[in-house]
Amino acid sequence: MTSRRTFLTDPNDVYVFNRRPLRDPAVVRAWCDALLRRAWASMCPGESMPLAGSTRWEALNDDDPRKLAAVLYAALAHLEESTPRAIASRFAHELAAAQHDEQAVQKETAVAVSSAMTSAGALDQHLPFCTLAARRATYTTRPLTADEIHRRAFRSWALADHPSTRKRAA
Repeated sequence: MTSRRTFLTDPNDVYVFNRRPLRDPAVVRAWCDALLRRAWASMCPGESMPLAGSTRWEALNDDDPRKLAAVLYAALAHLEESTPRAIASRFAHELAAAQHDEQAVQKETAVAVSSAMTSAGALDQHLPFCTLAARRATYTTRPLTADEIHRRAFRSWALADHPSTRKRAA
């Protein structure tokens, strides 16, 4: 296998999902299957496989198939944890946990601000939209005439005071 230089403009080099995997866990599992079966066959009923590097593993002979099987299980576990799917899954769990923590902080902050505003009396002056709409419907006003609209418009927009609009206003 030759190594080639990665080009950042090539999507197959940048994105992992477009690229053929560098190692295939299924191929490695198939190769390890015969060795692991032999190790399981040599074990006594009720006995568990020693963990690689443990004191039970060190006590085994070097030619014992269980010693090799323990190392193979560790290698297979590492291989499975290094796949893009496993990495993406761990990353998604980390993001979800961070998002959950952020939402909890935002909720606590909103409760604190709301209780502070309520205790200060700031929310007593704010009326909900339904109340304002009901009040507007309760107090009727007479319709304005065209002259009143014209006068209010010039007063609110100050068109009569501007030199370019004096001719129009007159």
